[in-house]
Amino acid sequence: MKKIIFILPLFVLLFGCSDLLDIAPTNIISEDAVKNDPVLVDAFLNKIYNNTRFQSGGEGNALLNVMSDESNVFAGWQTPFGAAMKIIDENGAHSALEYWPYGNIRSCNEIMEILEEATFDQDLVDQKTAEARWLRAFMYFELVKRYGGVPLITEAQSIDQPIEELYVERNSEKEIYDFIASEMDALVNLLPDSYDSGNFGRPTKWAAYALKSRAMLYAGSIAKYGSVQLDGLLGIPSGEANAYYQKAYDASMAIINGGMHPLYKENADPVKNYTELMLADGNSEVIFAEVYDYGLLKAHGWTFYCMPDGFQTGWGSNNWMYLEAWEKYEYKDGSSAVWDRSLLDGNNKFSLDEIILNKDPRFLASAFYPETPWGDGKVYVHNTTKGTIPSGSDWPGVAPRRNRIKTGILIKKRVNESLIGLNNNEDDSDWTVFRTGEMYLNAAEARFEMGEEEDARNLINVIRNRAGMPDKETLTLEEVRNERFVELYIEEHRYWDLRRWRIAVDVLNDKGFKGVTWDYYIDEDKYTLKIKDADFGQKRVFAERNYYLPIGLDRIADNPNLVENPGY
Repeated sequence: MKKIIFILPLFVLLFGCSDLLDIAPTNIISEDAVKNDPVLVDAFLNKIYNNTRFQSGGEGNALLNVMSDESNVFAGWQTPFGAAMKIIDENGAHSALEYWPYGNIRSCNEIMEILEEATFDQDLVDQKTAEARWLRAFMYFELVKRYGGVPLITEAQSIDQPIEELYVERNSEKEIYDFIASEMDALVNLLPDSYDSGNFGRPTKWAAYALKSRAMLYAGSIAKYGSVQLDGLLGIPSGEANAYYQKAYDASMAIINGGMHPLYKENADPVKNYTELMLADGNSEVIFAEVYDYGLLKAHGWTFYCMPDGFQTGWGSNNWMYLEAWEKYEYKDGSSAVWDRSLLDGNNKFSLDEIILNKDPRFLASAFYPETPWGDGKVYVHNTTKGTIPSGSDWPGVAPRRNRIKTGILIKKRVNESLIGLNNNEDDSDWTVFRTGEMYLNAAEARFEMGEEEDARNLINVIRNRAGMPDKETLTLEEVRNERFVELYIEEHRYWDLRRWRIAVDVLNDKGFKGVTWDYYIDEDKYTLKIKDADFGQKRVFAERNYYLPIGLDRIADNPNLVENPGY
């Protein structure tokens, strides 16, 4: 009889299955016990959830934001910056970017095999099997976007199997994407429409549509912009691009038209609405999220790391927006906000009304800019004050030190104002994995790539209108991509977008991004800005080979049937 490692009660509590606490403590349970008890099945599944990487992590969960052109961190020694500067080293891909979850995939296969012999209600068996299939497909998506084709293993391997069966060869990139699509097509009919609040954080049929939407969009991009290599292990034939785009569009529209996850529009103020979008409990737009609960000892440090100097208890002021990212947010009238860099010389003076307060509300919700209202005060970032500060004024001659060091604009998105003064790892806001805003953008991109500009524009305008921005009268591919940048800023999309569009070499390689320093002229209530380096004097590395990560010498030594990716 097989024995299965027992799962800590904490992981069960996170998903509301407290009945497990009634079971006598033990470290090992039998397979027969699991197949006869749905509570133990949940415990097994919760271990898999806990071991699934739904976000990339790093200091303050900033890894992929730093690896793209979105943001940087406070210090050059931090893991995200090291990964951005040197994606590949002599040992393979940077450890912060690696992901090879075959142990967790094996757990999915194991619980599915156990459930085939379960003795409890068949509908519940089908639902739990569907959860495991969704998790397995999600992990395969995380693999294929890193490595291209990988071994597709859908049964739990046994050490007693012949060597030729244990040494599984790589499937093609196309086969992995097609597997994900096929699984999601089945799961939309097996997963429930929704759960009660105690089971929030499990995939529904809408999460199946969402995973298909994203994966098929990626597959379409790989077909259109990539190339077939390694006898088909990498790449997808270009003639299949539109078929994948159509699948992405159809899955997106199933969610949009399904009515279960309407766009969040609870606040008439678009700045407050977008702020709440990432923090509000019970947000209708969230399709699937990684659940955090401080009371159950599962929390993170995003707010702690981002809290601006003057309001934090510790590190703070850690995550910063690049000037190049700031420029992607248009002004409220839809005009470009790209600077004439010659004006950023420390001499030209600007009011906040001119250059900040009339920008896209999503910028105002995503950034700490000079004099941002926060808590009972304001966030300051200026280096000096020019002129005489009136007697009795609370204006600081210079901003707190940590607010002045990097780019001049700190990241505010997902920072919880109610946590001012609290300590690290006390933030339990959920991590949104899929939301309806992305589905509009996925559908829009797919339609634009298929030559349907009007359909794409209509979808983009829905997102812009929700943000308080004017309609686009015409639409270009660059505008489609820019809208994706500003709506999904630091939600861990940009790095993968640059890769799948095959423009990461142009955007990232040998690049050092910029920030600004601010000086305040108190008599005129205006600021000057001066460009500064924001990448510690270093240049990023993104070579052509980095569109796929290396399989790695250790894995190939373990399985000689694996073929290494080009360039490694």
